[in-house]
Amino acid sequence: MSSTVLEVAVPAGFRLRAVPVLRDNFVYLLEREGKAILIDAGAAEPVLALVRGEGLRLLQVLITHDHADHTGGCLALQEALGVLARSPGVMARGESWLGTSCEVLSTPGHTAVHKSFYFPELGVVCSGDALINGGCGRLLGGTAEELFDSLGRLAALPEETRVLGGHDYLLENLRFAAAEGVAGEAVERRRVRYAVDRGGALFATVAEEVLTNPFMSCGSAVAFAAMRLRKDGF
Repeated sequence: MSSTVLEVAVPAGFRLRAVPVLRDNFVYLLEREGKAILIDAGAAEPVLALVRGEGLRLLQVLITHDHADHTGGCLALQEALGVLARSPGVMARGESWLGTSCEVLSTPGHTAVHKSFYFPELGVVCSGDALINGGCGRLLGGTAEELFDSLGRLAALPEETRVLGGHDYLLENLRFAAAEGVAGEAVERRRVRYAVDRGGALFATVAEEVLTNPFMSCGSAVAFAAMRLRKDGF
């Protein structure tokens, strides 16, 4: 995966960056007026480089789920900056960060406990490994029924909402979508776009995900479970 930090378009006064870490993960740094929050922390060094290099004050680390590639940098960030990392076990609720609202959504299935962070005024949702650019996470502690319901919850967000997943799995996911016969022209357009506008292709809208992500069009939890098994062996 490229080491390039990607900018995500958000309203004036805010800055949102997708920071690549490890082999194919993203963590997300949301900033306003010299203060920032971080969503997930797979590794600390790339985040520390940005925070220290720009004199940012990191207020909080929000964690989607407890896998090491999303939490491995927490201790180093705590020790270096004194910032707290919050468990994904926090209840689903409304909050405010950096002067903008955040809805903590319960989106289990990939794991038994998983949260997504929806910022309605910014038009983005950080979906961790529930909904990942053109696909979804494996069942690693949760159930097919839970993840099916979670994807439905995310699909119900405003269709212009940008989806910020936890990995860059897009090309592999689009290959699977094509094999499943999903919206061929739209899938191909998204694949081609990846070469010229990687961030735009990765961080698609909910409407684009519904069109190009085969898991979003399953009619039942049973059909979803069968598709997830097909993807596991793809």
